[in-house]
Amino acid sequence: MFLLDGDQFVDSAIDMPVRVVVTEKETPEDIANEILLLKPDVAIAASFWVHPYDWLSLQDSMVGEILSAHGIRVLCTDSSTALCCFDKWQTHQFLQKNDFAVPKTVYVHHELFWAERGNRELRTNVYKQYVLHQLQELRYPVIIKDTTGVSSYSLELAVSYKQAVSYLASGRTRGDRLVQEYLEGPQYGVEVYGSDGKYSVFGPFLFSLNRYGVTSPKQSVKLGPVPISASLREQVLRLSRILNIQGCAQYDVIYSGKKWYIIEVNPRLSGMSESTSALLGLSPVAMLLLTAMHELDSFINKEMAGRNIIVCNLKIPLCTESRLTKLYELPFVHGLRQIQNMTAKQEREKGYGELILTAQSPHDMLMHLKRLQADFPDCMEPSFVQTACTMTGLL
Repeated sequence: MFLLDGDQFVDSAIDMPVRVVVTEKETPEDIANEILLLKPDVAIAASFWVHPYDWLSLQDSMVGEILSAHGIRVLCTDSSTALCCFDKWQTHQFLQKNDFAVPKTVYVHHELFWAERGNRELRTNVYKQYVLHQLQELRYPVIIKDTTGVSSYSLELAVSYKQAVSYLASGRTRGDRLVQEYLEGPQYGVEVYGSDGKYSVFGPFLFSLNRYGVTSPKQSVKLGPVPISASLREQVLRLSRILNIQGCAQYDVIYSGKKWYIIEVNPRLSGMSESTSALLGLSPVAMLLLTAMHELDSFINKEMAGRNIIVCNLKIPLCTESRLTKLYELPFVHGLRQIQNMTAKQEREKGYGELILTAQSPHDMLMHLKRLQADFPDCMEPSFVQTACTMTGLL
C-alpha cells in the first residue's frame, strides 16, 4: 500500500513514473525491509480499507515510521493517529475532547457486559446495570455499530430501548459496540489531501441513504461537490491539523439541527477518493503524488480555474467485459471498476460495479443518467439511477 518512485508505470495525468511492487510480507518490519531494498527517495502511503477490521492504515503507519527512521522521506499519518481513528470509541472521545460536535454515544464493553458468564460467584453485573441505565437516557432511534470494523458493515438500527437491549443480548453481538443516537439530516463525505498543517479540502459529497437512514458501501450513491459552509471547512481543517494528517483523510459528517457533526475519521483513501480525484481529472495515485511534491494547490489553481465539475459515483450490477468496455468509451465516464467475489454463493454477495460520471452542470448529469438507463438497461439498477437523479435535482 505504498507508492515509490520508479520507471515501470507512468500516470498520464501528471507524467510521473510510479513503481508498483507486490509483496507477500505481512509484518511491518518485513514490509519495510523489502521497501528499503528498493532504495526509494520517497514512500507514500496509499492505504485503503479492508473487512472485517479497518486497520491497514495502522499497519502502513508502522511501516512508514520504520522507513522514516532509516532516512526515507515518508508521506504517511503516524500510528497514534491511525490507532485513534481505527478504534471508533477512541475517535469519539478524541472528537468530544477537542470540542467537535458528536452524537451522544454509549460504549458497551462486551466482556464486561457478560461478566457473569464463567463467573458463578457474580450474583449481580454492575457494569451491565450501568450500561442499561445509560441506554435508557438515549434518544431513540439509535445506531449500534462495531468499534473497530468498517462501521457500515454489521450496523444495526434500533428504534427503541427494548430493541437495543435485545440486540446486545443476542448471539449476533460478539464484540464491543457503540450505541449512538441517530441524527436526522443529510450525510456527507469530505476528503482532505495535504501535510504539515496545509490541506486542500474536497467536497462535501452528498451520500444517499438506505431504508434504515444510513449509508451503505455497496449501495450508496455519491454526488458532489455541494457548496461547503465556512463552519464545516474550518472544522475539517482544524481536525486535520490536530490529527496531523499526512497524505489523505476522509470524514463522514452529518448536518443536523443547524450543526455539523463529525461521525467518523478515516486517515486513508476511501470509497469517495475516486470521486474526489475525478473533480481534477486525476486518479487517487496522482493526487497523492502531487501532495507529496507540494504541488496539489498549484495544480488546482492552474488546471481548475473557472471549471465547475459535478461527479456522481453510481453503483451498477456486475457486467460482462464487453459491456464494461462500451461503458468506458462514453466521454462522461471518468472511471469504472468492478469488485467481484468469485467464491460467493449468494447473489447479493457476488459483487458490484462502480461508475464515476462527470458533468458540467446538474442538467448535463441528468442527461448522462437518462442516457445510461436508455442505452444500458441491463447494466443499470433503476433504483440507483432514480436515486442519483433525485440527488442531482437537489444541486
